[in-house]
Amino acid sequence: MFREIEIKSYRGLRNIKLTDLERINVLIGENNSGKTSVLEAIQLFGNRNVIENAISIARKREAQVGILASGRLMPFDMLLYSFPIDNQEFKEIDISGYKENIGMCRVGLRADFHKELFMPESLSSTEIRKYEECCDEDGYIRTVSGQYLYDCKDHDIKEFYFNEIQTKPNIFNETGEKRKNILYLSKKPQIMYISPADIYTNRVLSASLYKGMLVDEKRRLLELLQLFDERIIGIETGVQYGRPVTLIEMEDCGLVPVSVFGDGLKKVLTLASAIVKTRDGVVLIDEFETGIHKHALIQVAKWLAMATERYKVQLFLTTHSDDAIDALVKAQEDYNNINAYRLEHYRNRVFVKKFEGIDLYRLRREQGMDIL
Repeated sequence: MFREIEIKSYRGLRNIKLTDLERINVLIGENNSGKTSVLEAIQLFGNRNVIENAISIARKREAQVGILASGRLMPFDMLLYSFPIDNQEFKEIDISGYKENIGMCRVGLRADFHKELFMPESLSSTEIRKYEECCDEDGYIRTVSGQYLYDCKDHDIKEFYFNEIQTKPNIFNETGEKRKNILYLSKKPQIMYISPADIYTNRVLSASLYKGMLVDEKRRLLELLQLFDERIIGIETGVQYGRPVTLIEMEDCGLVPVSVFGDGLKKVLTLASAIVKTRDGVVLIDEFETGIHKHALIQVAKWLAMATERYKVQLFLTTHSDDAIDALVKAQEDYNNINAYRLEHYRNRVFVKKFEGIDLYRLRREQGMDIL
């Protein structure tokens, strides 16, 4: 579990620190204050290949806002805009954190952006087409070279090179030779991010979710799902088009696919899948309240508090809703398990103000103050 995260440089965030992190951490603030960027920065701890992870995170952001394929950024630009936007050729991403049982962790990217002149005869036919699309009037294309660092239990430093006609960066080992593709495999994800769009894509939803749960946990999850449809009596794993799928067992009509239900039920199952998959890890939820009616928020928040404690999952979530904050606070048996962090813009910088759980309770319940 993270106890502290410091973002020295990532996108529009500079020198912000989240201290005294708890089991549940709520990020609040106005639109474009950097809440999603904080979740993205935490994701960078989830993969030793920091540069490819940064591109993957940027790709998720584009998919989340529904940009058509024809209008999406190229991988080179996805990487470029992961750095602070300025006129400097040298750019840097630098994020550190303190984790229990590990100590200090750090991820970073140092990159020098410049232009290079390429000779078309040295390129393949596919590269020539991309080169003609990307080069300026003098024949130059944009390139970047630099170094990435991953230091979180494992320690990895690699040099890289990338230009805008490539789909993936070249990564070099200590001898300067181009590294072959390496898959970093693990038994389970350390960090999982859930976007508002994931309740429609089934990217997170696990067909084996229900099988891995204890009897008491199954009962609690069913009670939660019955808030959305009282006829639900079970969850089963089936096969559709040759792939495992999650099916809901109904009292009056048997097994039906999850896709026929509303957003609230799909959101709950997505959250449950993420927590079960990420035991002892970190779950990041962007716009927690999306898809959940305000009358069901308190029950969902209570289940979430129980599940994160049972599976030893640390939670970071963003919200724009006072109702969601109230539900999350009410759901806690111990106010020491939750903190909120408000991100505020002032003179082109982002500042963080922390609210402890008991402060949230007093401000909202006793004084009725708006902290969003």
